[in-house]
Amino acid sequence: MKNIKQRRRTIALIVIFLFLFLIIFLVLRKADYELEYEIDGYQITESYQKEADAYLFSLAKEDKNYATILENQSFSSRKLIYQIEEYQNENETCIVIYSNQLRFNPLCQKDGEQISYHLVSDTMKENFEYKTLENTLNEYESIKVNQYFYANYYIWNYHGFYHLNEGTKETINLFSKDIYDPKLIYQSANLLFIPDYDANYYFEKAYILNMDTGKYETWNLENRIYFDSVILGEYDNEIYLVDKHEKKEWKINLSKKKLEQVGSESKGGVTYQNGFQDVSMTKLINQDMNFTDTTLYDYKIDNGLFKTFQNYQIRIKNDSPNQIIKKESDRVYYLIGDTLYCYNEDYGEIEIMSYFEWNFNASNVIFID
Repeated sequence: MKNIKQRRRTIALIVIFLFLFLIIFLVLRKADYELEYEIDGYQITESYQKEADAYLFSLAKEDKNYATILENQSFSSRKLIYQIEEYQNENETCIVIYSNQLRFNPLCQKDGEQISYHLVSDTMKENFEYKTLENTLNEYESIKVNQYFYANYYIWNYHGFYHLNEGTKETINLFSKDIYDPKLIYQSANLLFIPDYDANYYFEKAYILNMDTGKYETWNLENRIYFDSVILGEYDNEIYLVDKHEKKEWKINLSKKKLEQVGSESKGGVTYQNGFQDVSMTKLINQDMNFTDTTLYDYKIDNGLFKTFQNYQIRIKNDSPNQIIKKESDRVYYLIGDTLYCYNEDYGEIEIMSYFEWNFNASNVIFID
């Protein structure tokens, strides 16, 4: 009898514990929110978007306005800023934000425009600490490398790729003839989709290259795809391609090696413009229907280089690059002449490498993982 009572007490304690745990979980689990508060004279709007796992902060004081976005962060607490320090120098103003849980880089503005703290004057820079990188100077096949910055680089060489990273320098040959316009090569996560450019007019196989290892495999397609095709974009690691010759739209999943038809001349196809939309095949073939970006931020060239999110934009470079190569949350890669650069919020502008061939052909020939 005594043992039965003890078991009942144990079961009751377990039930109570689970009930309390459930209450705590429901209270503390992350959810979208927005709140306003004031710190050191700044009106702060703090919001969290659970789907993107990102915080957005806007700060305003008199005629000074700043904004920043911090991704891949998640905390149960709110009201994350507890102190703000302000620095002024002629037409520049910067603030340093203190938080117990988040790390902020200084936020700066000049002449009413928010700019990267890497663009302020030398006098203003004396107030902050800046990270530096040790350059790696070497050369491979006429590519002069200054800094790898913890990434893999695949450089098109007309037959395949030069694969470069901190520990690898190799040539990957795929094709017997020179390919000057490999417009259908597409990167999805760490995989490259590479049509069989040795074929004529259309291809019935493709290569899938793993950018982490440099290894590739041959994928024999169940259908032919004409080179007169365009790639609209990607959603959820699936590539959407329109074959103009056959008037078909395909969805391509590289990790599963799956090719699925999602559009035809009679039924039309789909595009992603802030959500999937049905569209006629005529529009897909004749109009620029590239997918809109699904991230919270973007980078644009407009008399300079800017990082944009919602209604905000931050100047990160004063002059304009030739073209943007790749966009990531904390960095953007771009070309100026024959030189590839990367802008990172911690380090500013970093010279990565230069290659004389990029003076003549820089379209869809650099892939970075």
